[in-house]
Amino acid sequence: GMVGKPSDLFRENVYVTFQDDWVAFNVTHLLNHERLLWASDHPHSDSTFPNSQTVLAEQTAHLDPDVREDIVWRNCARLYGLKQEANA
Repeated sequence: GMVGKPSDLFRENVYVTFQDDWVAFNVTHLLNHERLLWASDHPHSDSTFPNSQTVLAEQTAHLDPDVREDIVWRNCARLYGLKQEANA
């Protein structure tokens, strides 16, 4: 059977992606921020483009810079085994 609580298994094994979501950025302390992935959802009509950078800056201003970088790009790089160089 399963070992551990379902909530722990979810927290450690499931990645969650979101866009333009104040709530997600404000509950990172309740979740495993290493499993959160920000998505621009470009070029869909409901994306924040061309204001994605502004929206992202506003919604993540309160986060620790390392947590922000994890959510914005590092988690995705780790998940897909991509080279992890900022601004690459």
